[in-house]
Amino acid sequence: MPRLTGDVAAIPDGEHGPRGERELYFFRASVTDTELWLSDVHLAVEWSEFVNCHFRQRVKPITNEHGFSAQGSFASRQALYRNCVFERVRFKLLGGFSMSRGWYENCTFLNCRWEGHFAHDASVVDSTFIGRMNGCVWFGESERGANVIRGNDFTQVQFTDNVGWRRSYPVGEQQWPPSFQPRING
Repeated sequence: MPRLTGDVAAIPDGEHGPRGERELYFFRASVTDTELWLSDVHLAVEWSEFVNCHFRQRVKPITNEHGFSAQGSFASRQALYRNCVFERVRFKLLGGFSMSRGWYENCTFLNCRWEGHFAHDASVVDSTFIGRMNGCVWFGESERGANVIRGNDFTQVQFTDNVGWRRSYPVGEQQWPPSFQPRING
């Protein structure tokens, strides 16, 4: 998988791996004002920064012609996302994308699919979530210490009963839909 490093002005098509996915590996990269379609991507990001970027994924089909899903990590190692939009991205640990160790500041998560996602290490600050949220767990602390989680707007989210908040998640520092009260578990 070739590395994209330094200032990245345009996202190349990427090489297709053995499973038919475009392989994109950002390492110490700086990406600004760029749109990235994730539908057929295997993504790896380390020590990189994305500003004013738009990440999109198609809803169907979920798998490519080889039967594999687009997937990867937005932050295998530390990565910063500032003023970015994540649209219809499938956040799922297996067969989807993971927020991992990313710092997400002033981002918008628009109609993303939260299915089987565990946000252990992600820091999320002043971000907005819109759409349905089902099947994910948010952690306030990780094995590495406290995640920074504050000022997030969840007022436009339709939560299912299958969403959890754990390890000192700062519920009082977020905005919630009227008459919705998240409960900390564990």
